[in-house]
Amino acid sequence: MLDFNRYFLPDRRIFLDNVQYETLQVPNPKEGRKLNCKDTILAQRSDQCVKIHFNRLLTFTPEGIFRLSVTFGVLLPFNPATKEEIDWKEIDIAAAFRENCGPLLSALMSRTSLLISQITSSTGQNPLVTPAAPVNEATGEA
Repeated sequence: MLDFNRYFLPDRRIFLDNVQYETLQVPNPKEGRKLNCKDTILAQRSDQCVKIHFNRLLTFTPEGIFRLSVTFGVLLPFNPATKEEIDWKEIDIAAAFRENCGPLLSALMSRTSLLISQITSSTGQNPLVTPAAPVNEATGEA
């Protein structure tokens, strides 16, 4: 288990990384649609820090209505006193973050959920509120 408090400084900056919203063809109202929600966590390592990206992608099956992708990130600066204790090339940082950084991951998911709600309500419709919790990859459900 990777102790993020030991290997990273407490100066963690959350930022909006990317938003992509595409309105698609309005579907036939008689044809049913299923909302798909997929979460992805990626990590990039540099000499000074690790950058974590949390992405939530919303699509429909069959395709239609809209496609929305929101990505928030967090910068985790290395603690210079402990950084060299680990061979970082051997660590799956994204998986360790998913398992060990619940409060920080919740902060990213909450911001993502809020922004999705704001974007989907911008056309005067009811907001689409996604969970501020991990989405089950197999089913696309919370």
